[in-house]
Amino acid sequence: MATLSPNDVKGKSYDLIAIGSGMGGAAAALRASELGLKVAIVEKGKLGGTCVNVGCVPTKYLLKVSEEVSDVRLMSARGLLEGEIKPNIKMIMGRKNELIDQVIVWYQDYVFPSYDIDVISGHARIKDPHTVNIDGVDISAKNIVIATGSAPVLPHIKGLEEAREKGFVVTSDEALSFEEAPNHLIIIGGGAIGVELASVWHGFGSKITIIEMMPRILPNMDVDVSKTLREIFESKGIRILTNNKVQKIDPEKEEVVLESGESIKGDKVLVATGRRPLTEGLGLERVGINLGPKGEIVVDNHSRTNISNIYAAGDVTGEPYVASLAKIQGIVAGENVAGMESTYDSSLVPISIFSDPEVSGVGVSAVKGDPRYIVKRFPAAVNYRAIASERPFGIAKIVADARTKELLGFHMVGLNASEVVNAAVVAIKKRMKIDEVKEYIFSHPVMSETFLDAIHLVNGVNVYLPKKK
Repeated sequence: MATLSPNDVKGKSYDLIAIGSGMGGAAAALRASELGLKVAIVEKGKLGGTCVNVGCVPTKYLLKVSEEVSDVRLMSARGLLEGEIKPNIKMIMGRKNELIDQVIVWYQDYVFPSYDIDVISGHARIKDPHTVNIDGVDISAKNIVIATGSAPVLPHIKGLEEAREKGFVVTSDEALSFEEAPNHLIIIGGGAIGVELASVWHGFGSKITIIEMMPRILPNMDVDVSKTLREIFESKGIRILTNNKVQKIDPEKEEVVLESGESIKGDKVLVATGRRPLTEGLGLERVGINLGPKGEIVVDNHSRTNISNIYAAGDVTGEPYVASLAKIQGIVAGENVAGMESTYDSSLVPISIFSDPEVSGVGVSAVKGDPRYIVKRFPAAVNYRAIASERPFGIAKIVADARTKELLGFHMVGLNASEVVNAAVVAIKKRMKIDEVKEYIFSHPVMSETFLDAIHLVNGVNVYLPKKK
């Protein structure tokens, strides 16, 4: 199905126009269409938004390949395989692009046409609550969903703009398309994007230095998982400098100068200092849509803005910037446009970082010794699946209410942490107590057993660790 131009739909009227074709916009459009509404999607860039083009699909593919390269190198070092191990970055990037195109074609040629959703190429602006202007053409809509996503934040650092023009500084978008592995990649920012791309390029053979202004990497995650990931990264040779700020970037000397006075030379600098909602140029001020302190669109748990027929979903609504929340917000918006009274609960959103090893967390975070909580850590390194996969590292940590014994939080570093955390989401959402959760039997050997094993420790059950004296 070819995308339409604004003139192709001139004079048409829709029940819903979704601005943006990423996870939030697509989910809203598809759900509303399922419920019998006439729907259009407007996209000014590539179909699929951030997740498909510069997020979920490409990063997870590159992480998979880099982890496989690391595994093969480990087997070679142990004499299990012979021959030189050298990844072909150009071929890997080509395959990454094929997978992106595969997802785009799936929606463009199969999914959207099957629901008679019009996909319009152009830059949309909201003219009034019932009119969307697309490159000069007015289109009527009973309802609007804004799902324009987010973009990388570029901090104010001396020399950054010049270095970016010369290709010495890149954002996460460009770091997913290198034609060869940098000899030394300097990463400014130790959050989710920074540690994921550190894993990618370290796996492909790059020397990595991470510079983080906060006291620890992953400052928004549980302190124990942050500390554990740092230890694992440093054991691999990744250098991490916390409590450090960049004073300037010099593209001529190919170096980054810290406020401490240290100069670090590298051949690429990745700026991974977060993302911001994309709200500029949408005409939000014209219709009076409320924005939050970071420029995010404020929505209620119906995905509705302060304008009753305008909704928003995904990164444009602010943190956390995760596709899982965008999808639910989009579905809820689509259902409410169709007359339902749907809501979502953002109080329990699991956060997963697909580094090597993975990091995940959901619910309450606490440290041992806090009298309000029971906190137990189980070393993922003794899990049989971790051992058999030659990834014997990490922790699984549970947090429970000291008085009621209700499970409140789960945090993990280790193999498949992004899958394991989902079991904890269900248990916490159901307000299960420790005694109830321990009755469950999982498959063996799997990484999700670490969730139960941490809970067993609370009850004094230990079948893996030496007896404490």
